[in-house]
Amino acid sequence: SAIKIIGDNTDMFAQGYFAYDSKKSGGLTISHLRFGKTPIQSTYQIDYADYVACHNATYVDIYDVLEGIKAGGTFVLNSTWALKDMHAKLPARMRRAIARKKLKFSNIDAVKIASAIGLGGRINMIMQTAFFKLANVLPVEEAVVLLKVEIKNMFAKQGDRIVEMNYAAVD
Repeated sequence: SAIKIIGDNTDMFAQGYFAYDSKKSGGLTISHLRFGKTPIQSTYQIDYADYVACHNATYVDIYDVLEGIKAGGTFVLNSTWALKDMHAKLPARMRRAIARKKLKFSNIDAVKIASAIGLGGRINMIMQTAFFKLANVLPVEEAVVLLKVEIKNMFAKQGDRIVEMNYAAVD
C-alpha cells in the first residue's frame, strides 16, 4: 500500500520490488521500495537504503538487516524489548552499525498493538503508519487519510469490523 500511495498521490515516481521466501506465508519477505522525483530505471533490489524496518525481532540474530543502510538512515525494529533491553538483545555488530552510521533507531511493539485492537499478529498497517511517520515522504496526516482509503478499498468486502480494526491500527 505504501508504494501505491506514494505513486498515486505525490509527484514522485515509485517502484516496488519484493523478494519472497519459499515458505510464502510466515516466511521472510524483503520489500524494496523506491521513490523519487526522477523516473526509476532500476529493476533490481536496493543495495543502499535510507530506511530499513525489521518486522520480526528474531531476524536481528539471523540476518544482517542493516547491511547497506546509508549513514544517517532510519532503522525501525518491531520488538517487545524495552530500551534497557537493547544492549542485551541486539547483536554487537548491529549496535556498532547503529552507532557508526549514526542511524535513527526506533522500536515499536507492533504485535502488542495489533493484538490489543483485535488484529492478532497482523502488523502491516501499524508498520506502514510508522514508515509514513518516520520517512517524511509526505505529511503524516495526509498519509493517514490515504492509508484509510486503501484500507476501505482492500477490506470493505470483509466487513466493517475488519475495516475498523485496520483504521485503529493506523490510529
